[in-house]
Amino acid sequence: MRRSVLFGLSAVLLAQPPLAAESIGEPEFLSGITAESAAVRALDQDLARAEAARRKAGLLENPRLDFWREQPDSNPRVTNWTLSWTPPLDGRYGLGKKSADAGVAAARERLRLDKATLRLEIRAAFADWSAAFERREVLRAHLERVRGLAQVERDRARVGEGSGLAARRLSLAEAEVQVQLAAAEAALARAEALARAWRPDLTPGTAPAPLVPPDPPATVDATESPELQALVHEVVQAELERKRGGRFLGFPTLQFGWQQLERRGVGQSGPIFAAGWAVPIFDRDQPARAEAERRRLTAAARAEVARARLVAQVEGGAAAYRALASAARDAGRSREDAERVSIAATAAFRAGESSLTDLLDGLRAASGARLGEIDLREQALAAHRELEAALGRPLVGGGF
Repeated sequence: MRRSVLFGLSAVLLAQPPLAAESIGEPEFLSGITAESAAVRALDQDLARAEAARRKAGLLENPRLDFWREQPDSNPRVTNWTLSWTPPLDGRYGLGKKSADAGVAAARERLRLDKATLRLEIRAAFADWSAAFERREVLRAHLERVRGLAQVERDRARVGEGSGLAARRLSLAEAEVQVQLAAAEAALARAEALARAWRPDLTPGTAPAPLVPPDPPATVDATESPELQALVHEVVQAELERKRGGRFLGFPTLQFGWQQLERRGVGQSGPIFAAGWAVPIFDRDQPARAEAERRRLTAAARAEVARARLVAQVEGGAAAYRALASAARDAGRSREDAERVSIAATAAFRAGESSLTDLLDGLRAASGARLGEIDLREQALAAHRELEAALGRPLVGGGF
């Protein structure tokens, strides 16, 4: 009997998950994604467009150089050189530059928001990989434990020392865990492939380190969200565009030049001064003004709605994360208890102090507690990522 007990305990101890040759944590995983990475550079298009619009708004209108010569029949030959230019003194030039500046500021905030969304996606990929790896290791250890017990019972039943029913029940339990482990292996394969797509430089055999929910942020302020800041700049831009549309009185076009008259070898020449002005009687840019006013009202309404939503999202997300993180920490304390229960249940069964049902219930409860703790941590980490994305600023180190 003592030999059987020792054999069972040895199977339990040998079932502990092996240590990975190399592991990587979330900060190290994120640090491989830099501002020069393709995934980050792919987000720069809107900012580049806004900066190009700002540069265009700061350019002056090109002058126009004209030359013509005419000599009808017996009249003198006329040669004209003229240079025309419209000075940007109607107020639209300055407002256009300010509007473009606001557009650049909004694009920068949108870029911050896109980066926060990208960080959420990358962190989620690593968290899925880490959780799937932990589940696989827990089920693998559980399978090895049940497989060792089943083998002991099959050997005892073969020599008539044990019950054949007990051996078959343990074999069924082994098959049940095998099914769960197969599903966990498949989930791990998918999660690892996605994680390695973000970090193809990881060496084979690298395993993810277990994730622990970080401490909740000391302060959460929805007004710092890049989404809200972008909308504020867009409201300013729409207001400037509305003012710009009201400046329909353009500055006159000034023309300077030189004229030369030649007839029978005698020439006369002199300067040319002229001015032209488009009189705004019919077209006073009414469509642009109406559109700009509607855009201003729309942008202000969007900012108001976004502020209310983000305040609720940030405050609710922070409260949810605090609750889930606290529950995950409490659940993590039962990790050692689950292992002790597995060892004690196995020893009690081998010593004949408990039934097979008690053994299976104990082992199932222990592995279920470990898997439940992983699920709870996963929920807490998802809430942390969502809070980080809503705030628009990194809450953990690493990465861009």
